[in-house]
Amino acid sequence: MLNLNRLHILQEFHRLGTITAVAESMNYSRSAISQQMALLEKEIGVKLFEKSGRNLYFTEQGEVLASETHAIMAAVDHARAAVLDSMSEVSGTLKVTSFQSLLFTLAPKAIARLTEKYPHLQVEISQLEVTAALEELRARRVDVALGEEYPVEVPLVEASIHREVLFEDPMLLVTPASGPYSGLTLPELRDIPIAIDPPDLPAGEWVHRLCRRAGFEPRVTFETSDPMLQAHLVRSGLAVTFSPTLLTPMLEGVHIQPLPDNPTRTLYTAVREGRQGHPAIKAFRRALAHVAKESYLEARLVE
Repeated sequence: MLNLNRLHILQEFHRLGTITAVAESMNYSRSAISQQMALLEKEIGVKLFEKSGRNLYFTEQGEVLASETHAIMAAVDHARAAVLDSMSEVSGTLKVTSFQSLLFTLAPKAIARLTEKYPHLQVEISQLEVTAALEELRARRVDVALGEEYPVEVPLVEASIHREVLFEDPMLLVTPASGPYSGLTLPELRDIPIAIDPPDLPAGEWVHRLCRRAGFEPRVTFETSDPMLQAHLVRSGLAVTFSPTLLTPMLEGVHIQPLPDNPTRTLYTAVREGRQGHPAIKAFRRALAHVAKESYLEARLVE
């Protein structure tokens, strides 16, 4: 019988590529990881790894087992979810990670709805950017990751992850309510101060591409991933910015207008494949979808 924890180590080695990275990811020592990998070889009865210099690599048989491990772990997760789903009570601990703007809007309402309906379910939430959140999900340290994708990104398609779209959130141009920048349109933003995310984040990259398609390089004078700080800078008359529709209830004292071609960001939830039937995950996704619909309608009314 193959040990599931050792298969998880194998999965992490396949994903990360070094024993050191696996040890850091799983909070084990390098020697403990090496020992477990050696025991896995003994369990299966074939050589799974080979050394080349100071580096460790999969043998052909190791690659075969690693490629099957995702399906094995997903099947185990599916079996656990099916057993829990057969019970009448939704309980336990659900670990969720989210990026900032959903923590401002949907996540608190969804958690409040859940805890009211399922008092024995405890939800733990942490803030991470999407890339880091998905890494935590792959490493099995969280149960649900909330994600966003901008038009510049290729949609997440990964065999080990089950992705469920919440909705498409239209992006808006936000300018000061008064002053020289008030009511400017996208083509008029050349040489106008802009407050946006850093360019290594999807939202920042999207704004750069959007402006280039409009025929100019954005004049980025304020670089921050905090949407509330971006809005404050606009409210103060110092810059313009871009914001998802979902945040419009928080954008008081500014001028909001749609963008050409109505670009959207895609909001989604991600769980490990096989876990989508887990009762707590299903309940969380239902609650999130419900508050997303309510919040989006509220945002459209404000807009």
